[in-house]
Amino acid sequence: MEFTRKITVNAPAEQVWAVFAHGFDDAHKWMASVPNSYGKENGTRFDGASSAGRVCQLQPDPSGLKASEQFLAYDESAKRCTVRIDFVDTPRVFPVRYNTVEFSVVDDAEGGSITTWGFSSKIKPWAFPMWPVIRLGAARFVTQIGEELAHYVETGSPHPRKVAASDGAEPRESA
Repeated sequence: MEFTRKITVNAPAEQVWAVFAHGFDDAHKWMASVPNSYGKENGTRFDGASSAGRVCQLQPDPSGLKASEQFLAYDESAKRCTVRIDFVDTPRVFPVRYNTVEFSVVDDAEGGSITTWGFSSKIKPWAFPMWPVIRLGAARFVTQIGEELAHYVETGSPHPRKVAASDGAEPRESA
């Protein structure tokens, strides 16, 4: 399952890259679906990257579902990276093996930038009949993440979805 989303951001590519790549470990600051995130040296640490990867808690309970993400490729000068997303502490019937996101950001002619999110997912064989539903959910999710990133970069504040998802508690540091 593969698709691409492009999202315009009213800020230069350098600002977007600073949040997405240099602040990679801090996804919990702007992603509505992530109550907490932290850096993890779970792969290759590329020049310019803040870490080799991160863990995103996808539930408030630290023992719940998590996304363990690692850079597969990282190009600081081109503002482009590839991230593999493996899921940890999943329910037995979780349909996804792993996801891959190829992210890039370039300046546009109006002083803003365009982010490109190339998404692919490897699902478990038993989940193939559910593929259309999984694809729709993934496409919606990637679009929302792009919107949340754009809002955070443009305003310096979390998207209203993040504010609504937050209970006001500060994320805990984990290792």
